[in-house]
Amino acid sequence: MAFEKPPMRRSAKAASTGSPVDPDQFRHSVSLFATGIVVLTCEDDDGEVHGMTVNSFTSVSLDPPTVLVSLRAGKSHRLISRNGRYGACILHEDQQSFSVHFSGRPQEALRPDFIVRHRLPTLRKCLAWFECETVEKLQIHDHTLFVAQITACGSEGGAPLMFYGSRYHRTATAA
Repeated sequence: MAFEKPPMRRSAKAASTGSPVDPDQFRHSVSLFATGIVVLTCEDDDGEVHGMTVNSFTSVSLDPPTVLVSLRAGKSHRLISRNGRYGACILHEDQQSFSVHFSGRPQEALRPDFIVRHRLPTLRKCLAWFECETVEKLQIHDHTLFVAQITACGSEGGAPLMFYGSRYHRTATAA
């Protein structure tokens, strides 16, 4: 017995993007993947540290140690493209204010403390930090994937700040 599939219905938004997937549904669905929060750090031409909050940071390989971050065009994208390197700081569960600060909503009372452990500035206090040298860039639609080898890293104890369902969360128990 053969079954005929009913015609697929697409929302007006999905039809306008040329994709069969409704962008709002995609955003909601992908938000159900829990991630940590990372602040990328890089220096501008004046030696000032610029930071940006991301949750698109992931490990790619252990040998050699390699990570990937996905960025839209903007100041961090320009600085990383030009300098070829960046710091990455995984935030502690009590550093939500840092995430907000570096996502474009500056917290006036917050004074981030940066340190250069080897070659690049990272937050002095964070769950883990990485110094990254870009080895490849790949343009995918409106984002660039920056693949980078790790030149130095370290960690402290504690629990991560989590992002799930478009909201911040803290872990029930520390790792």
